[in-house]
Amino acid sequence: MLMPHVGTVAAALRAYRSAQAGLLHDPANLLRHRRLDDAAYTLCVLMGQRDAADAAAHAEAFLVKSGADRAARRPDQAQTAVP
Repeated sequence: MLMPHVGTVAAALRAYRSAQAGLLHDPANLLRHRRLDDAAYTLCVLMGQRDAADAAAHAEAFLVKSGADRAARRPDQAQTAVP
C-alpha cells in the first residue's frame, strides 16, 4: 500500500485545522467555507477516508506513528524502500 509523505500529511492537517479555525472566526464568510471544503477534500483523499473528521484522526495517528518510528530508528541505520 502506498503511504503519503509525512510532510505532506502534516501540511494537509495544518491546512485543515487552520481552515476550521478560520470558519469558526467568521462563519458567514463563503471563502472560508470553500477553504475548509478544499482542505477537507485534500485530507480525505490523502488519508483514504470519506469523512473529514476520520481523515484528520487518521492523519494525527499517522504522524504520531511516523514520529515514533523515526525516534526508534538509530541514526546509523540506513532507510531503504525495500526490506
